[in-house]
Amino acid sequence: MGRVRTVRPGSVLRWAWLAGLCVLIGFPVYVTLVTALLPAADVAAGRLLPGPAGLTLDNARAALAAIPLGSQYLVSIAVTLLQTGAQLVTAALAAYALVFPRWHGRTVAFVLVLATLAIPGESSVIPNFELVTSLGLRDTLLGIVVPFLAVGYPVLLLRQAFSQLPLEVLEAARLDGCTDLRALVRIVVPMARPQLVTAGMWCALSAWNGYFWPLLITDSPQHRTVQVGLAQLVAGESTTPAVIYAGTLLVLLPTLALVLAGQRFLVRGLASRIA
Repeated sequence: MGRVRTVRPGSVLRWAWLAGLCVLIGFPVYVTLVTALLPAADVAAGRLLPGPAGLTLDNARAALAAIPLGSQYLVSIAVTLLQTGAQLVTAALAAYALVFPRWHGRTVAFVLVLATLAIPGESSVIPNFELVTSLGLRDTLLGIVVPFLAVGYPVLLLRQAFSQLPLEVLEAARLDGCTDLRALVRIVVPMARPQLVTAGMWCALSAWNGYFWPLLITDSPQHRTVQVGLAQLVAGESTTPAVIYAGTLLVLLPTLALVLAGQRFLVRGLASRIA
């Protein structure tokens, strides 16, 4: 006879909790997806399931026609790539300097990095605005990126990852004549790849979702990011809810793709950090 598997009440409750959590998280995404693809009449009727008319891309076309979302997409992609790359480079260099070389003031420098995490972003808006304006970078791509070339959180995350690496490997590389920069690129960064991907995802999502600073430092609609364009789409008097949902879906898709693509590294990076 087959073996009878007993079901524990704790397992049932855990699976029920996970199922309810999935529904709670997935329902807004489903509503956004369906509303963006349904005809305007079905959306006005409050329908959440595709009707006989099926799905349509007219809402997405209307969103692209209402605002220069295409050019704003390119601006957001460029901002995300430049800002993420700069933050990862500066974070890796800073984390290496805070872990491996022995120098006086290293603890003080790390405390200062931690202190930057406690500074509200709003307090630096005016100095950043005056700096970018004085450099002649207002209403430009570099004007959006320059104030965020280095931030504290990736430094903290990579410092934690680098401190867990075996020092014997680095010491052996130094005996072979490897410089600090070469050791960072060839040895330290590959060994901390999950944490580096985790930091990169955080930097990319922060850059993509930035709203207030791109709105403040840019004047032309074609030089703004998709988050600012989406806010303008929502504020439009003639914009229907279906078009707003379509624009939201267009803005949401890159972040979903990024999280799904880096999910394996994200879990590994967070698990190693907790360990």
